[in-house]
Amino acid sequence: MGSDVAPSPASLPGKIRRSLSTKLLLLTIFFVLFAEILLLIPSVAKQRVAWLQQRVEAAYLVGLALEAPDAEMIDPEVADQLFATANILGVTVHREGANVQLFAPNVDPSSPPPMHYVDLRDKSAAKLILNAWGTFFSRGDDMVRIIGAPTYANGETVDIIISQRALRQDLMVYAWNILALSLLISTLAASLVYWSLNRIIVRPVRALTRDMTAYQENPEDSRFIVAPSNRADEIGVAERSLHALQLRVHELLSQRRRLAALGAGISKLSHDLRNILASAQLMSDRLAKSEDPRVRKLSPRLIQALDRAIALSRDTLSYARMEPGSLTKSRFPLRDLVEEVFDDTASLHVLFENDAPETLEITADRNQLYRALFNLVRNAIDAMLPEQSAQEVEGVTPKLVNIAATQSGDMIVIEVKDTGPGLPDEARARLFEPFQGSLKPGGSGLGVAIAYEIMRAHGGELELKSSNPGGAVFALFLPTS
Repeated sequence: MGSDVAPSPASLPGKIRRSLSTKLLLLTIFFVLFAEILLLIPSVAKQRVAWLQQRVEAAYLVGLALEAPDAEMIDPEVADQLFATANILGVTVHREGANVQLFAPNVDPSSPPPMHYVDLRDKSAAKLILNAWGTFFSRGDDMVRIIGAPTYANGETVDIIISQRALRQDLMVYAWNILALSLLISTLAASLVYWSLNRIIVRPVRALTRDMTAYQENPEDSRFIVAPSNRADEIGVAERSLHALQLRVHELLSQRRRLAALGAGISKLSHDLRNILASAQLMSDRLAKSEDPRVRKLSPRLIQALDRAIALSRDTLSYARMEPGSLTKSRFPLRDLVEEVFDDTASLHVLFENDAPETLEITADRNQLYRALFNLVRNAIDAMLPEQSAQEVEGVTPKLVNIAATQSGDMIVIEVKDTGPGLPDEARARLFEPFQGSLKPGGSGLGVAIAYEIMRAHGGELELKSSNPGGAVFALFLPTS
């Protein structure tokens, strides 16, 4: 099981050094070696051709010296030594259609070794590479017959026989020298690249990571905010962006701490105030029954003011207690819940239409979804104009609240419609922000905000689908499961 605990700043730089820096060094060495190996493949073939061509040239020159017309320009024994030094076992010169054997190989006629044939006049690159590496990985001491044209021979060719072992040994020495040189070059290049990139990239990234880790452990401490450098590259941009982000997060955390303390105090005050207002409401009910005309005239306004104060206190507490983890989901018919909301918000001056399908069942926290629909319906009722009527009157739009629901894929869409005047632009701009989305006198702006939080807690969404002089439509998107 993995741990979510972040590594301490003291241990993190060592881990970065063992990972990023070391990988950078090893990768540089690997890629340089890989490039050298790619170059080694054709260079071995080139070395083989050059080695064979040198033997052809040497055999031709020694042959010319042996064939001097007046006197021998070289002692035959010296020529044999030269051939042996060059690992040449036999020489035949092809001149004017005739074959002139200058040096015959010493071979046991009863069991001659295998003979391989190489024509240096064939310049096929693929064939040269395959033959070269075939020789490199060969075994034993076979004979190799080479046919080539000397540089300064006019139409003449030289046919020599050499030892495969001698050719193989030369290729191996050449290959190992190239590999050793490649290793030296790759190590030097990797060291320079590592040193450069370590100073330019790794060290700044390591310092940046160390500061980020320290800030992660204590984001409210401004001492751990990254101080950006004056670099103009991507690291400099990252430093400045991180600095701005950390300042913003630090500011938000400070604001959240203050709001949390303020919210805790307001919750306690709202709870006590709600109890006081409840007592005052009981007293206002008694005053409403007074026979004094002045008291009876003022009591409705007092009761209305107390109702608004109690509603504000209730909504404040409800919003403060809205947590996604507090949901208790169950499956129930949506139409029954809508009927319950309409019953609790019943008014003599508003018509209600329940268009939720009777067969539609949803999975949600029934109490929380009730609160969301109740708040939206209550807001819709409050938005109706006084001159509107609950009945169909010519020229007058009736007060009507309609709730319909449909299922679209894995979402259930519940629409709450009213025939009010719609929402003004000022209210729509900050509709889902608590204490901001209401413009009517005495409104708290918490009704829609609470409904929004409830839908988000369910994994859904609340949107203002439309708003115009003919009414507003809110859409609640609720997952099917």
